[in-house]
Amino acid sequence: MATTLADSIERIRQEHGKKLVRFGAVSAFNVLFGQALLYAAQTVLDMPPVQANVVTVAVGTIPAYVLSRYWVWQKKGKNHWMKEVLPFWVLTFIGFLLSTAAVWYVADRWDPAPIFINLTSLVAFGVVWVAKFVILDRILFKTEDAAQAA
Repeated sequence: MATTLADSIERIRQEHGKKLVRFGAVSAFNVLFGQALLYAAQTVLDMPPVQANVVTVAVGTIPAYVLSRYWVWQKKGKNHWMKEVLPFWVLTFIGFLLSTAAVWYVADRWDPAPIFINLTSLVAFGVVWVAKFVILDRILFKTEDAAQAA
């Protein structure tokens, strides 16, 4: 029997529904927090766009990791530097590189208002969102449920 799109969506919802909702909530918090930091760094601290983006990503990674590990994937116990922390930061660094390149490009070409720098950063990070969930779920914070579903 062929699997329909509706069947696939239902299977994903059953296997990952609550986790996806929590990941979405953490992502929404991180976006709001990061966008507020980025805007404040540009307007209050008068940082250039690329420097503001660097500071924003560096500061924002800390709550992103903590909320992801402990609330989304509900991992307990000791953090594993090589298995969790470093790979999480590498994923964040990829998003950072993409967002910084995009911010630099937009700032260099058009000298836009800070809100357009925010939108550029937001779109760039959005590009890696789904891939990040899959990597975090299947590799970094893999649980027995995820191992059995694979």
